[in-house]
Amino acid sequence: MTAIAISCINLLDLIDPKKCFALIRLIRWGETVSCPKCGSSHVIKKGFDDTQPERQRYQCKHCQARFDDLTDTIFAGHLILIVWF
Repeated sequence: MTAIAISCINLLDLIDPKKCFALIRLIRWGETVSCPKCGSSHVIKKGFDDTQPERQRYQCKHCQARFDDLTDTIFAGHLILIVWF
């Protein structure tokens, strides 16, 4: 699935933060979000980031870890994701 998604990327979509984060979610999670700490798929959405409202927050119901779309990626800690592209 990831290979198909990557081959269909429209570079103009990477400029729009909302579309960019939607694409990151699709490539990273696919259909099911899983906790980067314990691997559980028992995850709930927990609002959005304060500085990047397109960035979804999550909480694992198994280990209670909190994470977001960029946790444990090369983009983590960067406020302006578009600069990467």
